[in-house]
Amino acid sequence: MTTIAPPESFFEELDALAFSPGWAKREPQMWAEPRSRYVPAVWRYADALAALTRSAGFVSTEFAERRNLIMVNPIAGNIYPTCRHLVAAYQLVLPGETARSHRHSPNALRLVLDAEPGIYTLVDGMQVDMAPGDVVLTPQWRWHGHANNSAAPAFWIDFLDVPLVQNLENMFFEHHPETLETVQGHAPDSSLRYRGGVLADRAKVERDYAFGDGQMPTVGLHAIGLGEGEYRDYGRRIDNNIFAVTQGEVVISVEPLGRVTMTRGDVLVAPSWCPFAIEGGTGGGTCLRVTDEPVFEKLGFRDVRAA
Repeated sequence: MTTIAPPESFFEELDALAFSPGWAKREPQMWAEPRSRYVPAVWRYADALAALTRSAGFVSTEFAERRNLIMVNPIAGNIYPTCRHLVAAYQLVLPGETARSHRHSPNALRLVLDAEPGIYTLVDGMQVDMAPGDVVLTPQWRWHGHANNSAAPAFWIDFLDVPLVQNLENMFFEHHPETLETVQGHAPDSSLRYRGGVLADRAKVERDYAFGDGQMPTVGLHAIGLGEGEYRDYGRRIDNNIFAVTQGEVVISVEPLGRVTMTRGDVLVAPSWCPFAIEGGTGGGTCLRVTDEPVFEKLGFRDVRAA
């Protein structure tokens, strides 16, 4: 086939019209398998605990929307997401403090690490108590704020689908007219609260206990139990996964990090298409898996290669 040179300035004229020639793409727009921009990474609770405790001396909840440390995926140019569709952050609320009520289109949840009686999340005016190991949900567009009426600092991990909402350009955010919404009732057994003891027991019996189904349509939650030396290979997956250890010791193998031994409060992200496996460490352990798998299932991409 004879190659004919294009007319002079043809491509410049296309650029001016916001056209791009499909036969001469600057770079491919389709490829043989997923290309994850994000990389596996690990964050240690001990590091977050020390940094947040130091920050309490100069960052108040009056100054900051939330006193938190975002787990930013360490890739060039990234300032926020932990992986493509999810973000995680360690948060601290001091005794006597409140974190103001707001609502937003992203879904959110928190895994409580350290707290004493008197710490709660306020969801649409209902007081939902929080205790270590609990997972508390705040689905999209529900008013929520936090209060610590105990004598000890409270630490937890937040997980949100903010990056997904940003990509969909569907972000809405609003402060409550009151700094902290007025308590209208007490719901210690709220359907939004999954008690840590129950989750740990179910994880140990079922090994993989899925919960919260339907409450947050874009986020999947699994309590995973692993006996010492018990091994589970996840292989390559198109979904993104964040793991947080809730009890004992868990070992996660993911390249290029290799084998990572994790204890309570430690967090690891395994982005899309990064093969990984989990194993029970010394004495075994349990962990929370937060995943955007429901997004791929609802869009019909979960098993697209098998179609």
